[in-house]
Amino acid sequence: MFQRPPKRCVNIDWLEVYVLESNERYPCNADYYRRQGYLVKEREYGTRVYKEMFEIVDEQNNPLIEIRRNPASGSSEFQGLSEMSSHIRLPNWMLYQGKPIDFLRNFLLKHDYIFKRIYRIDICYDFEYFDSGDQPARFARRYLEGKFRKINQCHLTAHGFDSWNGCDYNSLSWGSPSSMVSTKLYNKTLELKEAKNDKPWIKTAWMLAGLIDNPCSMTKLDTNGNLYNPEIWRVEFSMKSEADGWIVYEMQNRKKVRKQAIPHKLDMFDSPDKVWARFQNLAYHYFHFKHVDYIGGKRGISDIALSMVNSDVERKPQRKDRCRDKMLFKFDENLEFAQLIAAPPASPKRTKDDILRRRLLEYKLHHPIEDIRKACDVLLKSIDGLEKLRFIPLGDDTERLAMQLALSRKIEGDKRYFFEIIAEIKALLANDKLL
Repeated sequence: MFQRPPKRCVNIDWLEVYVLESNERYPCNADYYRRQGYLVKEREYGTRVYKEMFEIVDEQNNPLIEIRRNPASGSSEFQGLSEMSSHIRLPNWMLYQGKPIDFLRNFLLKHDYIFKRIYRIDICYDFEYFDSGDQPARFARRYLEGKFRKINQCHLTAHGFDSWNGCDYNSLSWGSPSSMVSTKLYNKTLELKEAKNDKPWIKTAWMLAGLIDNPCSMTKLDTNGNLYNPEIWRVEFSMKSEADGWIVYEMQNRKKVRKQAIPHKLDMFDSPDKVWARFQNLAYHYFHFKHVDYIGGKRGISDIALSMVNSDVERKPQRKDRCRDKMLFKFDENLEFAQLIAAPPASPKRTKDDILRRRLLEYKLHHPIEDIRKACDVLLKSIDGLEKLRFIPLGDDTERLAMQLALSRKIEGDKRYFFEIIAEIKALLANDKLL
């Protein structure tokens, strides 16, 4: 019988985006943010890809934003990056503070970044027992014993402890390093105990979800009033940059037909309900298990029982489509499941705007005549504005109108920052002073 927890502990655990700096603000380096009044913690060395890496921190030195910029090769063709390329990531603790998507989106808009794609986003679900009542450690052990088989993702990695009494597994991972989506089931309590850096924000989330009662001692009272230390496990999906969009299917004449295509953008994850919906979508496809049923006995008969009654008969497993589903999660009723789809395997084709932007920027940076550089600026602002419009959440009519009007003003020569113009237009719209 399915048991539904009082509150689901579903969160974003990693969020990183690929963006371009706008022509107006370039270069958005550490000095730029210091001039804007931010506290900046700069690393002496960069990464393999980027020369510069720094964090914007609060007054307590807590990181708020991590920025990597300035491709190491200096070439616009380095791994498909341009001189304007940046990767921006929210630190883990920020992802557990209210509305991380809104925080990131406002930051990008304020500094006129051009959103290109989600580079990586992880969604996790923490629990003591599966909704079905299964204990995760027991499920992992029975899966590795061959009682169940997983649909999709054949690459498996298992970690645990081997003792005289048997093997105890604390982590199962599916998917290769190149997979668009990787899946992991692991003992999060054990990981936090072994980690060098404590993560109190995760323990607080567990307390708010009713998984523990005391985040300091990691204890909880059971139904009989006894104190114990629950083992909290996590199912986690990591989506890479290859993710291109979501497709909603419906059945027509026993065939799966595309009903709706949804872009893989930030507004797909900007509320707890949306995050839970995305988790269900991923679990339906990437955490789908089947009982291993065998030919020659009643449907669902175990392999042990079958071997007892048919010891001299070779046991053959049923086709997976005829085997029973192993029910673990209780999905929302009437949910239209969306499937994540990948971009074409070849490197994505550059749009005409991408090519034009790159060539204009290079032409501007190397041309000696000031009037020519100003003309390039006008064209670059127009292209940047069109890119910003693609970043607007669907269905937000006020935001869309404000962005369109702000873009028009920028093209007409308004020298203020894009974010300032938007704020002014929103205020006018709110007071019905803009016709």
